[in-house]
Amino acid sequence: MTFAAHPPPRVPGPALLAVDFATVGAVVALVLVGLIVVGVVLSYFSGLAPVVNRHLGRPWNRATVLTKPVLNWERVNLYLALEALRAETPGARPVIGLGYYNELTAALAANTGRHAPLEFTVRPVSLRESAKVVVTGLYLLRPPGLAPFAALLSRTSLDLIAPTPADAQAALDRVQAEARARNVFRGQVLVVEQAGPAGPAGEPDFQIHFHDLPLVRRDQIILPEGVLRVVERNVIGLLSHAETLRKAGRSTRHGVLFHGPPGVGKTLVTKYLARACPDYTVILLTGRQLRLVRESCVLARLLQPSLVVIEDVDLIALDRDQNPDTTLLHDLMDEMDGLGPKAEVIFLLTTNRPRLLEKALAARPGRVDQAVYFPLPDREGRGRLFAHFVAGLDLAGVDLGPLLDRTEGASPAFIEELFRRAALMAAERGEKSDPLKVTAADFDAAVRELVEFGGALTQNLLGYRSDPDAGGRGVGFGRG
Repeated sequence: MTFAAHPPPRVPGPALLAVDFATVGAVVALVLVGLIVVGVVLSYFSGLAPVVNRHLGRPWNRATVLTKPVLNWERVNLYLALEALRAETPGARPVIGLGYYNELTAALAANTGRHAPLEFTVRPVSLRESAKVVVTGLYLLRPPGLAPFAALLSRTSLDLIAPTPADAQAALDRVQAEARARNVFRGQVLVVEQAGPAGPAGEPDFQIHFHDLPLVRRDQIILPEGVLRVVERNVIGLLSHAETLRKAGRSTRHGVLFHGPPGVGKTLVTKYLARACPDYTVILLTGRQLRLVRESCVLARLLQPSLVVIEDVDLIALDRDQNPDTTLLHDLMDEMDGLGPKAEVIFLLTTNRPRLLEKALAARPGRVDQAVYFPLPDREGRGRLFAHFVAGLDLAGVDLGPLLDRTEGASPAFIEELFRRAALMAAERGEKSDPLKVTAADFDAAVRELVEFGGALTQNLLGYRSDPDAGGRGVGFGRG
């Protein structure tokens, strides 16, 4: 029997497997490309640019951007302004954190994500209150009366973007107006503690601190009534009648100098005046703040109506013939001149050494227009001081008449220290009564310690018989 040969069955070879892998690879590649495309699209639409584009109604690169450099002290007011405008925006979105971005255009060009955590810093808004202020945040705003705009408050600037240049300018004007209306420094007592680096336009930057100025009532001030009336007329009177004076074409810019021996109440009166003018911003310069006279005057101009108090002005305003460095003197005079006749700023200067002052301080209106001399108290004045400082003490066994005579030429500060020292003498001998019983011997010991053992230095510090400007011996500026 003959059998026909049959070829063996064909087994799928490597070529068929290769075709299948290629197909799978192509499908995988298409899927990956699709996923990448979807990821890119999702990434784009989850970024910042599309949100801003939708808010503005046009691509951001066809809109207008305005940038305002932000100084350190401006930040809290701009933040409050943006929060107020956000409250006026119907359906306002949450503030968008932008992380390390300080420029809006850079963030938009990079289409950065809009889910960065929002950072805050704490800033004081009054003497005893603080507020959280955004570090870098983007606001999408559309308050009534304005075109939609976005505002980025960053570490260095305020960037605004709006559809047209006119819209951007209107938005910036509104933000600045809201910041002025909500200025936390207006009407407060302030000190400029530290100057920072100048801003991009050369304007000075500085830190502002609220100052706790104790309340001083008029009845706590013991001065001749005529002196106090002149003081009040030149400060409180000028502030009270400022509108009438402006209508009459009179300047409301004014400079007043208080001078007299140490301890006669110059500083006490400045505290009284500062609290008697609640609608005015008070800016204090004393000690280390005196070197920041330019920055303080810039602040006074921005926060007017304002009262600038410069204690011991002779430290920066010595006669230029005796002053090796006149930088601060010229800063002071330039700032006083630069305010302009319509400025609502009063300068209140104090000194114990008027003869050493630069004569040019009184050479132009608006610098120093009135000098007020604070005398040592006469006998009647010393009696009023005794009645004031006797609180808490029992002086039933003390004849105050001789003590009034012995304190001729003493300042209020000296008399206050005399009563304190007499009380200390009583306490040291074991007196514990309430009110504390003080004897004539206690006062004798106190006078001897202050005058004899204290010597000329203590007497000068407390203003005891140290009155070189009393009488007609050439009170005024400069030597001679």
